[in-house]
Amino acid sequence: MSEELQETAEVEEQPQVQADVQEQPEESFTDRPDWLPEKFKTPEDMAKSYGELERGFYQRKDDLREQIIDEINQDAMKDAPASPADYDVNFQAPEGMEYTVDDSDPLLGWFKGKAHEYGLSQDEFDGLINEYAQADLQRGPDWNVESETLGEYAEDRLNRVDGWARGSLTQEGYEVFANIPASAGMVQLFEELMELNGQPQFNMVSETEFQEVLSLDELRSMQNDPKYWKEKDPAYIAKVRAGFDQYSRRNR
Repeated sequence: MSEELQETAEVEEQPQVQADVQEQPEESFTDRPDWLPEKFKTPEDMAKSYGELERGFYQRKDDLREQIIDEINQDAMKDAPASPADYDVNFQAPEGMEYTVDDSDPLLGWFKGKAHEYGLSQDEFDGLINEYAQADLQRGPDWNVESETLGEYAEDRLNRVDGWARGSLTQEGYEVFANIPASAGMVQLFEELMELNGQPQFNMVSETEFQEVLSLDELRSMQNDPKYWKEKDPAYIAKVRAGFDQYSRRNR
């Protein structure tokens, strides 16, 4: 065969080859895994489906948790009043003692708020207030209030009573005294006891000077003391003169 005939034959065969290539069908997915369920076309479809299922599961889990928490909160608050202000203050002081709860006390408002936050019932709130009041009673009276009853020299009077008790009582007796809450009544009571034990009355003559109140007989007795008329002790003489001045002021 000549070269021209051979080239012609090759040219004529090329379209047939191209046609064969074009007519070949697309290769389909034939390697389907044995483990892939029939309802999924591809592993990707199955992964997508399970991903959506997982998201739905966790969403339901969150919803369920919120529902449980809401039910717990509702159950915890079922016995509480509608608001903190709706708590009543029911307190009875022990027999023989006086104690009142001030409705405007900020601490009481705090107690009410916390009680409502924790879902306390009225009975539970009553128990809480009673425990607080009992503890408050044990703390004793408010010295700031009591001192007003004793006047501007209340601290000096209290210190004088304390000094007498420390020097006159036994150690055990003073420990008992020290545990008595300071009050106007306590100071006045011990001042009377001091007088019954020979201690003179006292009075403040200025903001800095504390002068015992001496009777006229006591002052005359002091004048007969050798420290006054013989030794002429300046401090002793000044005390006697101050006593007479004070006696004069009190008996004008």
